[in-house]
Parts: sequence; structure tokens; C-alpha cells
Amino acid sequence: MKTIPKSLFLFFGFTFFLLNGQNLVKNPSFESNIKCPDSFGSLSEDVKNWRKPSLGTTDYFNTCSEKLPVENNFIGSQLPFDGNAYVGLYLYAPKDYREYITAELETALEKDKLYKVSFMVNLADEVEFAIQEFGILFTQAAFEINTSKNIALDYMPSGGIINYKEIANANFYKDNTKWVEISTTIMGKGNERFLTIGNFKNNDQTLKQVVKKTARKSSYYFVDMVSVIEIPSYNLNELYVIEDLLFDFDETYIQISYNQQLVNLVHYLAQHPDLNVYLYGHTDSKGSKAYNDNLSDQRALTVANFLMKLGLSKDRISWKGYGFNKPVVDNQKDNLRFKNRRVEFLIAKPNSNYANTIYEDQN
Repeated sequence: MKTIPKSLFLFFGFTFFLLNGQNLVKNPSFESNIKCPDSFGSLSEDVKNWRKPSLGTTDYFNTCSEKLPVENNFIGSQLPFDGNAYVGLYLYAPKDYREYITAELETALEKDKLYKVSFMVNLADEVEFAIQEFGILFTQAAFEINTSKNIALDYMPSGGIINYKEIANANFYKDNTKWVEISTTIMGKGNERFLTIGNFKNNDQTLKQVVKKTARKSSYYFVDMVSVIEIPSYNLNELYVIEDLLFDFDETYIQISYNQQLVNLVHYLAQHPDLNVYLYGHTDSKGSKAYNDNLSDQRALTVANFLMKLGLSKDRISWKGYGFNKPVVDNQKDNLRFKNRRVEFLIAKPNSNYANTIYEDQN
């Protein structure tokens, strides 16, 4: 039997918990069902808020089912990433056969707002190929295409906005033991209410890799926990305090295993390569000025190192400590002083004079 972590997945090379923001996908892990699956290709009939947009026969697996169980089913065996269910679909098969899933969102995407799209995948055991790319398609309305082959974007219904992106993995999505996160960010065009996941390319265009010689000359994946979450935007030259990152007295270093605000910040900066981040460390008033200046600088460096670990280039990060020069609460109040032991950030253009001199008058 395969075992998997229920709440962990990979992001920029290390593990962290699922995003805390509001997930716009209704029924994201396929737990709410109309009935227990008792036939193949019954996604639209069995699962709430999900549908098949084409003639492909996308499957629904649930622990309640004897015909389509999560373990030892017709094509593999895998415990759900979350809950008791997941779906399964062909992303490569002879004669360009394809299957897709379409989700309804709680609210439509907003124009020029940034969203993180993610879902968990696991390659089925009894297939020959892994593929390199998954496609995600946002549309204003649900659609139906009368084909069992790949949905070519050129033949999408006219008159509505479509927002399409491919998510590639140079090493191919070939793990058939552990769940793997697929994720990307996408900018809303405005009013997109439905998300469709699958492979929109034909066989000739699809990059694939042999993982196992089998009679099933195809690529089939289990999919679970689909997520669309808005990434906050930021005002230029505005200070933000990093939440849930208050230091203990005399502490220079925190092992930051996860911080949602910093994850969002990196996503935002990835979409705005013309902007940099400036970090400002602070202390309370205990100790000498020279000691606290160094202490605050080390605290800012701690956050800078975490941002670099997330994948942000060092040349886009500036940091400096300002000791106890800029308290946010009265240092004489023992029960509040800890709030001054903080790190703030500001987003600005490279070599911003404002960002570099914001606390000059406090020195």
C-alpha cells in the first residue's frame, strides 16, 4: 500500500502547508458527491460542481466504491491526497484521445489580479508514458466540445474570454508513488468563472517519456485537491509588517519553515520582475544602540535568506537593520515591547531613493 503525507507538498524545493487563503474552487478534493461511483466515466453524474467538457470519459474514484476504489483499481493504486476521493483522466492516448475536468469557481477571476493555481497529481501504475506539461484553461462560461480528442484552443466557442497557460516539468510528471504538486500563477483577464485541466495538445505536440513497458500505451493521472487562490497585491513604497514573525528577546534568528505572507510576496515579485523588495529589521530598546543595530540587521537577513530559499534572486533583495529607532509600541510597556522586534518590507523600483532613505531621519 502506498502512503502519502496528507497536508504537505513541494514548493521551490522544500515542504510547506497548503495555502491559507480562500480557495475559489468549489468541492476542491471531490469529496461532495451525488452518489458513489458505480461506472466508468461518470464524473459529471457523480461529483458536485465538476463536469466533463468533452466526450472523454473522466473517472471518479472513491473509497465507497467497489468498481472504482482508490486502491487496486483498474489502472493503479493510490490513497487520496485529501479525504476519500480523487479523479482520474487520460492526458495522452492513441488517436489523440483525451479526458478533462472542469471546475466551477466560487467567484470569477478579477482583471489584473494574480492567482495561484495548483493541484496534486500522481501517475497511474499501469501506463507506459509520463507527460511533460499540463494545461489549465479559464473561461467565462462552461463549455461542451463534441469530441473525444484533444480540445484545440482554436476551436473554443467564440465570444468569451479564455485564459490559458501550460505548466511544464523538465523531468516529466512521472512519480507514481507520491502525490506531486503542479502549480503556477496566472493573471485574471476578468470574469473567468470555470477552470478546465488537461492536455490540450495532440499526440505529435505532446512531450512524453517512457516510464514502464505496458500494454496501455497511454498516460493517465490521478488528480486531487485543486486550488485557485488570489495572491495579494501591494502598493509601491508602502511598509508592510511581516506577520507571525516576532522575535524573542535577544534572538537574531528564526527557523522560518513557512510564512504565507512571504510566499505570496515571492509569487507577486515573480510576476513583477521590474520591482525589488526592501527589508527593515527592528528591535526593542533593551541593550546598547550598536548591539541593537547589529541585532536588527541579522533579523532582516533572516528574512532575506528565506526569500532566497523560495527562489527570489539575491540581487532583488535589500536589507538593513535600524535597531530601536522606530518602535511601533511603547518600549516601556513590558507586555507590548515584543511587537517592536519585527521585520518590515517595502516594494519599490530598484535603487529607489525613497526605499533606501525611509528611516534616515531616525538615525
